[in-house]
Amino acid sequence: MLGRNVIALLTAYLLGAIPFSYIITRWRTGLDIRQVGEGNVGARNVAHVVGMKWGTLAAILDALKGLAAYLLASALDVPLSVLLLCGFAAVIGHDFSIFLHWQGGKGVAVSLGFLLGLLPYSTLAGLGVFGLAHLLLRDFNRSVVIGIAAVIFLPLAFGYGPWMTAYALILFVSLSIKKIIDLPHERRVWAEHGWQGTARPGWYKEHEQNRGEDQPSPAGLH
Repeated sequence: MLGRNVIALLTAYLLGAIPFSYIITRWRTGLDIRQVGEGNVGARNVAHVVGMKWGTLAAILDALKGLAAYLLASALDVPLSVLLLCGFAAVIGHDFSIFLHWQGGKGVAVSLGFLLGLLPYSTLAGLGVFGLAHLLLRDFNRSVVIGIAAVIFLPLAFGYGPWMTAYALILFVSLSIKKIIDLPHERRVWAEHGWQGTARPGWYKEHEQNRGEDQPSPAGLH
């Protein structure tokens, strides 16, 4: 039993640690996503730096990391307490990836992927609330907050019990903690590249091109 628990937790961490946002950005642009855009190793930054379709791909792959961690732990038939810890392990892997020198993203998509396995109906409903909010508000950040709140509290409506709501709440509170940890680094990147926080997809490439046009050409330097 102990061996299965360790395997489940370690694998959940390693799955979470796969830096898909970093890989996609490096592959498509040659850039280090930690040093461009908003400085975050996450799907939204991929959308800004590389493009919306690549950001969507990064979000899906990150969610699949969380779902895979849940499915593996379930297949190993670990105790419920260990299963729930696997969710945290996957998020910790994403946030502090061994492959990126302990750097990483916030873990929103990973958390959603794990909850999709654990609480499928309420999580899908929460994603639906996010989609509706985004359709009505046309504001991604506010829609994410509304969607996360729905994912946290809808388990009560689906009869999962308050302890599952508490688990989802703790899982998402960890995202806020990671945001605070990352803020000094992100502010440095914002200052370096003139990030405004509301840039549209492709902003970074346009910004760099325009900035390059303002600079003297190498031939004009003496």
